[in-house]
Amino acid sequence: MKKYLVILGCLAAIIAAFGCQSDIILPPDVDLVGTYTGTYAYITDYAAPDQKSISEYVIFIFDETVYHMNLDTTQELENCFCAVDGLWKLTEGVELREDNSGPEEGCEGACNDEMNPEGIFVREIKDDSLILKMQDGTTLKMLRLLKISD
Repeated sequence: MKKYLVILGCLAAIIAAFGCQSDIILPPDVDLVGTYTGTYAYITDYAAPDQKSISEYVIFIFDETVYHMNLDTTQELENCFCAVDGLWKLTEGVELREDNSGPEEGCEGACNDEMNPEGIFVREIKDDSLILKMQDGTTLKMLRLLKISD
């Protein structure tokens, strides 16, 4: 019986030492800090035939814990989203929490703060683009961003 316990103990030690060889090592999280350019889309009645989409060119800045979203005034603008400042952190996605928002300087229309990017966004990396998506019922908020500087 003692011999059986010794063999079982050795077997457990071997499995513990070599059993983790097939563990998958994930790469570290992508560092989001930087300045991005791209588009922000606010889509209602998402996936319905008559969905309504509003999108605009934006400049998005992630600092260590804060973010800023402004319209990219170097582009021809058709829609007015608010200029937004807030806090961000990595959770199971990217959590954006708005602190302050208001009309974009030089934008003709009024902004609607209900359209601001806020909540927990799923993060995808496709080619060189960072894509952040959040769906709330039939409303989809989506940022498609390209990093232009650290």
